[in-house]
Amino acid sequence: MTARVVVVALVVLIALGSDAAPPPTTEQLEIVRRRIGALEGRLAGLADENRSRHEERERLTAELELAEARVAELELVLERSRREAAEVAGQAEELARGIAHQKELLAGQVEVVALLGRPGSLQLLFDGARGGDLEGAIAMVAALTSGRIELVREYDELQRVRSARLAELSRILDQARAEAEELAIRRSDLEAVRQRVDREIGRLDSTERSARSELDELRQREQALENLLETLTGRRRFTGRDDIRSFRGALPWPARGPVVRGFGRKMLPNYSTYTVCNGLWFDSPSGSEVTAVFPGEVAYARFFKGYGNMVVIDHGHEVYSLAAGLATIHVRVNQRVDMGLRLGLASPPGDDGNTYFEIRVGKKAEDPRRWLQLRSSDGSSGR
Repeated sequence: MTARVVVVALVVLIALGSDAAPPPTTEQLEIVRRRIGALEGRLAGLADENRSRHEERERLTAELELAEARVAELELVLERSRREAAEVAGQAEELARGIAHQKELLAGQVEVVALLGRPGSLQLLFDGARGGDLEGAIAMVAALTSGRIELVREYDELQRVRSARLAELSRILDQARAEAEELAIRRSDLEAVRQRVDREIGRLDSTERSARSELDELRQREQALENLLETLTGRRRFTGRDDIRSFRGALPWPARGPVVRGFGRKMLPNYSTYTVCNGLWFDSPSGSEVTAVFPGEVAYARFFKGYGNMVVIDHGHEVYSLAAGLATIHVRVNQRVDMGLRLGLASPPGDDGNTYFEIRVGKKAEDPRRWLQLRSSDGSSGR
């Protein structure tokens, strides 16, 4: 970083001509280093201002995780229903085998009764009485009768239980079908959420990259301007009759049109982050005059990367004014200028203003509004 500062300073010195100052001193480089540290700290602080973007990323991630959890939940519910259905179906199958066995037993009972003949149990009682074994005959008839009744009761109970199990199985299967349909919907919703979250996170990533690029560019522009002004302050100083500091708050406005971007920390709507503006951006009519706000000497008058055509006026007492974004420059380096002298003409309108104005005291940028005359309305948008 130090080497780059030195190189930039030397290049600017050569470009300014024979009256340029000697190479920067150790003290000057230390000032630049401190300024760089301040800029880095300020840019690092912007991370705290980007919480909304990070919260949005966390919200999208949580929304995706919720959709995934809902799918997983229903998958478990459906699996449980299928296991329960398989268990009930097994019970119904076992009951069906029990019923078949009971049928066989009942068929045996019916076969015994059939072998006894049409009179049935009465014939057994008659034969027992005639043969002298009435008690045995009664016992046999009772056993046959009670056995048949018990078999019928057990058969009916098996049928009842099996019917209940089949009804339960039908309910579980209906529930499982409904769960499967709901699962298909949740999976579809999950895929939609996943695609949307991927798009949104991709947009956030792109925004972050653009914001970093924008901030890097702004930082490089500001640092380059810092280097230039650092070099200019080392040159022969302008000494005028009046001290511009005595006219603080009474200087004329340098350009026509509303202020569309003011001094200080400002939001970059396109990137959901903040940056810092060291001056004022005007939405000036194309071709309108941009003038000097106080007598001084032109310290710089040429194109400057990031600012376009730029004029820097040394007003003495370490106070500089800077006008940039000019379509044309009408002054030259070392030229003495008076208040109201035309420095150049405004460029065609831009998206965020077309004329830039800045005031520096030493190496510190100050809000130009504190130096300029009050006016009923400057058309500021407050951005």
